[in-house]
Amino acid sequence: MFATGSPRSLETIERLGATAIDYTTTAADDYIAQHTGGEGFDIVFDTVGGATLDASFAAVRVHTGHVVSALGWGTHSIAPLSFRGATYSGIFVLLPMLTGEGRTHHGEILRDAAALADAGALKPLVDPRRFTLSSVGDAHDAVEKGTTTGKAVIDIAE
Repeated sequence: MFATGSPRSLETIERLGATAIDYTTTAADDYIAQHTGGEGFDIVFDTVGGATLDASFAAVRVHTGHVVSALGWGTHSIAPLSFRGATYSGIFVLLPMLTGEGRTHHGEILRDAAALADAGALKPLVDPRRFTLSSVGDAHDAVEKGTTTGKAVIDIAE
């Protein structure tokens, strides 16, 4: 398993069991060549979107590669994906949040994820700092500046 990250996150990536790739110093073509012999990755999970999603389309294995993205908004050319004979899936949660349609299904997914976390099979990466409603501005600043390690938690009850 491989994961791209900034220099600040490389140690965490390695600790979690993946081979860390510094995307700030290594071009996608270079790490694809280095880690897959130029064949591409079996699955690319994109959580950034934009140019990263576009690069993901060219980073998957021919015929069997699959890109999954949680941020597929924007205008993207799927030509690189098509030329590879690979596939794409988008995870879109905005409609259920805005309309309520499908919320029950998303609730089931979250319950399943909570059960996996409770069983120790899913270990979310959570920043060690705890924020409250009165310090939510500090949490926002930390996320905006990229100084969190994992997700920021805001405790509602103070």
